[in-house]
Amino acid sequence: MHELAPRTVFFVQDAERALRFYTDTLGFTVDWTHLEHGRVFVFQVSLLGLQLILNQTEADTAARAGHGRVFIGVDSDQVEALRRHLTDRNIKTSVTHWGAPTLIVHDLDQNEFFFWLPEGERADLEARLAAPRSPPRPQVT
Repeated sequence: MHELAPRTVFFVQDAERALRFYTDTLGFTVDWTHLEHGRVFVFQVSLLGLQLILNQTEADTAARAGHGRVFIGVDSDQVEALRRHLTDRNIKTSVTHWGAPTLIVHDLDQNEFFFWLPEGERADLEARLAAPRSPPRPQVT
C-alpha cells in the first residue's frame, strides 16, 4: 500500500481574506484554489512540508470556523528554520502548557498551530510561561 496524503482542513469565515493572510503574513505558498461564484472558496497552501486546506464556511458549517488545531512536532534540526521564519515574518506567537510548553500561532479565525519544540528548546518557553503576567502582549519568537 502506498502512503496516505493526509491534510488538515481549517474552516474560515472568509476564504479570500484567509488566503491573503496565509500567503502574505504566514508565508505559505498556494498549491491550488477552487472558486465559487468567482471567489476563492477552498484552497490548499503549503509551508515547510505542511499542507493545509482552508474551506469557506457555509450556513451548515458556520460554527466550525476557528475550531481547528494542527499539532506540529519540531525536530532539533528544524528549530532554527522555524525560528527564522517566525522572526523574519514578524509572526505573533503565544505559549501555553499542553503537556509541555507549547508555542502557538493563530490565524485570523483563531484556528491554531501547536508547535512542540525539542526537549532542549523548551526552557525558553517555560520561562515565558513562568514570567509574571502583565497585560497580554503578543510576542515574536
